[in-house]
Amino acid sequence: MGQDVKKSAFFLLFLMAITQSAIAYTPYSNRELDEVEKEFVAQINHAQGVLKDPLTHQYINQLGSRLSAQSDVTPKPDFFIVKSNEINAFAGPGGHIGLNTMLILTSEHESELAAVMAHEIAHVRQHHLYHMLEHHKHMQAPMLASLLAGIALGMINPALGQGAMMATLGGFAQDSINFIRANEKEADRIGIDMLKRAGFDPRGMVNFFKRMHEVSRYSSVKVPEILRTHPLDDNRVAEAESRLGDSLITTPNSSLAYSLTKERIRNLTSKQPKKLLDRYEDLCPQIESTNESCLYGKAMTYLSLNKINEAYAILKSLEALDRHNLFYSVSLSEAESKLKHHEEAIQRLKTELETHPENQALMMALAETYSDAGMSDKAAYAYLKMHRTHPKNIAICHRLAQAQSENKEKAYAYFTLAECNILERNNKEAKRLLKHALSLSKKNKYLKARIEAKLDEIS
Repeated sequence: MGQDVKKSAFFLLFLMAITQSAIAYTPYSNRELDEVEKEFVAQINHAQGVLKDPLTHQYINQLGSRLSAQSDVTPKPDFFIVKSNEINAFAGPGGHIGLNTMLILTSEHESELAAVMAHEIAHVRQHHLYHMLEHHKHMQAPMLASLLAGIALGMINPALGQGAMMATLGGFAQDSINFIRANEKEADRIGIDMLKRAGFDPRGMVNFFKRMHEVSRYSSVKVPEILRTHPLDDNRVAEAESRLGDSLITTPNSSLAYSLTKERIRNLTSKQPKKLLDRYEDLCPQIESTNESCLYGKAMTYLSLNKINEAYAILKSLEALDRHNLFYSVSLSEAESKLKHHEEAIQRLKTELETHPENQALMMALAETYSDAGMSDKAAYAYLKMHRTHPKNIAICHRLAQAQSENKEKAYAYFTLAECNILERNNKEAKRLLKHALSLSKKNKYLKARIEAKLDEIS
């Protein structure tokens, strides 16, 4: 039992954040910290295991912003979603925090999801990893970034990760284990205060971890990963409960956006849409159902099964209830595009963009609709606009390159693809692409100058 606690405590160290700040007790220089973060972000952005869906990303980060606004955490957290059947969360370098899809789906109320996020934000704010590494100079920055990314994405078995890090650091003492327990309690305290200030039920934190604890105690399934990386004991639960105080919230409430996000994730990660449809048929068999999130999930399943008319009918009924709900607008435009009603889809998205001019989900849906409609010039322009607003988004970068190629802008397509490779830390391939773009841009002095500048930058 003691060895399990030791391993769990050690692994927790590497699930906490490394910030960009130059703090006296960190064993890394500013340059090394910057390198760790850049390498980590590049690997996360490039990974197939990350859910690259603008609507879910938007919701999670809006929730994260609501929480972090109640704390002086620096840098401001950026959340990403990892497709995984493990219930876990991961705080990586520079405040980049990963949430596993199963964790989101397992949460029963928005306050529970917010509680896990607040706990991770608290680890970032308190620089817990820096304190632990004060007397150690461990692995080189690129190796650490790769290891962290591998664990975050579930590519590295936690046990192997523990072994590699244990061998690097060595000498994990009992006082360090005690320090980790103190870190968890401190993150609980700060997280609970964050929840209260942000208007969430602070009991969400205790309820979620207690439920995970009960699952492991009274069933034959393996211990949820979140309990391995965030050790929980009765004393910690008791202390957290004592901090709750008198709560005015008697029944946990969840926003519609939370419920719709869960159904969207359920669909985007499902490998058995027919079974998923059976689930929705049981929960909301009629289109007149008042369960909006269930109907939305059902419509998404119909889309994945290519039953477009059925999906369209449900989405139109939902739109009648909430005309400007972006979840409905984006999915309805997808259904209309599949039905070849491109003009209706384009007009719908343009109208919504008048109210939300910088909304990435709407912009992405519009660009995809243009592409489906064969309007390659408009698609390329839409992706270019997004790329300028979100220059580090790998998915947008690659789609822009593809749209430029379809629009016969070969030189620009190769230039953009080179930029994508630079974001992915693949400078060798980027140089090759830039040289090819240069050979195609002899008549375009502006593009030629940009290519040459980029070559100088990565040389």
